[in-house]
Amino acid sequence: MSASSFDPERIHEWLRGPMVAVATPFHEDFALNLEGLADNIRLMTDRGVVTGAGSLLVGGAGGEHPVLNIGERKDVMTAALEAAAGRAPVLASIQHTDTRSIIELAKHAEAIGLQGVQLGPTYYYDATEADVERLFELVVGESSITLMIYHTWWDGLHMSDGLLNTLAAMPAVRSLKWSSPDDAAYRRVLMALKDELAIIDNSNRAVWSHMLGATGFITHLSGFWPEYMAGVWKLLEAGDYTAVEARLAEFKWPSKVAAQTGGEGPFIKAAMEAVGIPAGPPRPPSVRPSDDLLEELRVLLRDAGVPTRS
Repeated sequence: MSASSFDPERIHEWLRGPMVAVATPFHEDFALNLEGLADNIRLMTDRGVVTGAGSLLVGGAGGEHPVLNIGERKDVMTAALEAAAGRAPVLASIQHTDTRSIIELAKHAEAIGLQGVQLGPTYYYDATEADVERLFELVVGESSITLMIYHTWWDGLHMSDGLLNTLAAMPAVRSLKWSSPDDAAYRRVLMALKDELAIIDNSNRAVWSHMLGATGFITHLSGFWPEYMAGVWKLLEAGDYTAVEARLAEFKWPSKVAAQTGGEGPFIKAAMEAVGIPAGPPRPPSVRPSDDLLEELRVLLRDAGVPTRS
């Protein structure tokens, strides 16, 4: 599919399947490794992350955006889009505490032809619903880039149905990265907005969300094992939900990495490097997991049948 084929009006057709939280590779001196990023993206698209069955989210939490400067975040967007070469949609995070930086990132994404960006409330200072509405209005007023609402309720604001409806009515808003600690709210919002927005589950509810009409779900596993989630997606699309549950139960992430260091980058990169996909270290203050934990991870991935890159 060419880049021009990603029509926002038909987003339900192309923003489908596992959305990969793409790691941002660094060199050992912590410099940005754009060649490594491009190589990893080509690996994923070669192994099943393709339009209609997957998408790429770069520069998000899994891509360590809080430790990237604005220039680096732009470079990540550009390198990722070039590497995907129209084979899969590429979206990026434009989250920041400074609205000027958010708008700058949105304009860059639009200028290079990115398929979309995720935008949630500003963080550190608690945002009100009026703040969120103003933020989206500011971005929409400065750029026509396709927006995916990012519902970051864990930062203190659980958006009301009214706010979500207001944001969904904005012409540039086409998607929702959705989670909620309230099961009733999760179902109600998904059912209400599924026809207007392409909804991506962000709460490990692949089966339930698909049954309710979501078009995809967030995953880290496709960053080092694309075939696994590609298989899950095929089963979801076939409606074989029992098989999906069984398949998902076959592999569980080890939780020990989080006890040693913070962030999403360390455990994604550890798994990548354990199967031969260069990712480099996370940036400080995060660190690589200890050698004994890395060896434990290598054994776990080998026993699970994760392909090793030759």
